[in-house]
Amino acid sequence: MNVSKAIDTIYSEREQFIIVGLTGRTGSGCTTVSNILSAKTFKDLHLRQPKSTNFINNDERKYQIIYNYAEKHWKPFIRISMTDIIFSFVIQHNYKSFFNILKDMLGKKTVKEVQNDINNKYPDFKKAFKNLNEAIKPCLTEKNSLILTDKEYLNKEHNILKQLSKLQIKFRKIMQNHTYVSKENADINANAFTFCLQEFGNRIRHHGDITVNENFTGEHMFALARRANDFIKAIRHINKSKNEATFICLDAIRNPYEATYFQDRYSAFYLIAISTDNDERIRRLSENYNNHQIKALDNTEYPQKLDGDKKFTNQDIGACAQLADIYLYNPRENTNEKFFVSELAIKYITLIKHPGLITPSHIERCMQIAYNAKLNSGCLSRQVGAVITDSNYSVKAVGWNSVAEGQVPCNLRSVNNYLMNKDKDSFSTFEIEDESFSKHIANKYSKIIEKKKNALDGRLFEYCFKDEYGEITGQKNQVHTRSLHAEENAFLQIVKYGGESIKGGNLFTSASSCVLCSKKAFQLGIKNIYYIDPYPDIATTHILSFGSDKSKCPECHLFYGAIGKAYTSLFTQRIAIKDELKCLLTEND
Repeated sequence: MNVSKAIDTIYSEREQFIIVGLTGRTGSGCTTVSNILSAKTFKDLHLRQPKSTNFINNDERKYQIIYNYAEKHWKPFIRISMTDIIFSFVIQHNYKSFFNILKDMLGKKTVKEVQNDINNKYPDFKKAFKNLNEAIKPCLTEKNSLILTDKEYLNKEHNILKQLSKLQIKFRKIMQNHTYVSKENADINANAFTFCLQEFGNRIRHHGDITVNENFTGEHMFALARRANDFIKAIRHINKSKNEATFICLDAIRNPYEATYFQDRYSAFYLIAISTDNDERIRRLSENYNNHQIKALDNTEYPQKLDGDKKFTNQDIGACAQLADIYLYNPRENTNEKFFVSELAIKYITLIKHPGLITPSHIERCMQIAYNAKLNSGCLSRQVGAVITDSNYSVKAVGWNSVAEGQVPCNLRSVNNYLMNKDKDSFSTFEIEDESFSKHIANKYSKIIEKKKNALDGRLFEYCFKDEYGEITGQKNQVHTRSLHAEENAFLQIVKYGGESIKGGNLFTSASSCVLCSKKAFQLGIKNIYYIDPYPDIATTHILSFGSDKSKCPECHLFYGAIGKAYTSLFTQRIAIKDELKCLLTEND
């Protein structure tokens, strides 16, 4: 009997097909990670040699395990840039039409300068554009999909995917030195290439094309994701015919619904968020962007609030980060070899291939508890979880943002019920008795409920008290929220059940702490704050780093590791290690 073959079968799916999507703000390191994953050989990864003795800690032992397995099982990823996917919609238009579209976006003067640059510096751009336009037209279907399973399109050196990448890079070089200036506000300007690609992406998600069209129906939200999937299916089809594995890296996913598109379709898909310290990100961007352009870039990639159709069509990297399965940290390194982020990337790719090879870190374990805790939140805006530990990472309290114990959370309170009977167990005395509040809710929602009674399709019609009270008073104040913050709730749990010192301990939160919670953490002597997604606040510079005695200041750490479903998936052993070894070492009959 060949029981060792059964072990290979258990892990065969992950050894044959993996898709990872990369998300992160420009300058964080998506391109760096995609370059790491596309390394042709294991040696090209330039990883540190692991120790075999004199280990300082268990992390070094884990690294040896990961390194040895990765060395035997490394296969490069095929990189598909979402920028290239956007450009595939661009070259569906002929050369003249494309520049007419650019004129509407950038203005005649800027486009004339661009055309002069092409004629003087890039005379082959026009021919390459036309050739690719002619190559892609036969592949297009009536529904704007690409049929690319023919080997002629993907298997040769000059295939459509590679040509798209080459042409897009050339277009980037042409546009990089030009600027888009807003017609409404001359103080707002952006790098022309960045602006064009962002605007193209928004339009494609909006109505499926790079032209202007005000009609939003929602049916084209996944247009870019579907086009990327056309390439994935074609590559997989061709590789299967050659009995080869397919590893795909989707570089630069910047819309959360594109991420969910792949999460819903592929169990082998993992969304990886790459982050770095903001000062380091700005330093990297400053090499190619001025301050105005960086500000415009940040406002587009990380908007504070999106309304209407923009919520579905525009970039929102903060929302993407909240969906991530794995977080990587890409710090500044003074060598060409990116040792830190390379080791992290290879660790999680190895765990995707062979789950349970090592156990999670104590930081991952604690953040996973905070992640699970946030799902208890009844907040209508954002779910946040928090965990407090002592200095040895022993959990002392868990919290999430929600109302005080005994009160009804916002996600269980209905506008319909309020208007019908003002149930005293669901609504506060203020909500029930204050005349101005009652009139506001009645005037605002009665007609909406009548006109849109079928629109909710069985969903509960909740309302946010803070928003409604803010509309009445004209104030925006966190004091009027019904919910306790997650960190605040966790701190209070310790006091509520007997009290215990947490000085020198750690705070884990699925969003970085606001000013109010940062003050409490500082006062309680928290030593380390681990967070996933930066909250738009001044807490770090205003509270956490203040004071002459810096030893009292909590240290803030961007979280890196697996979270949510990925935590369970990557650290759960498919077969007990003891049994796996026994099977591998059993002699075949």
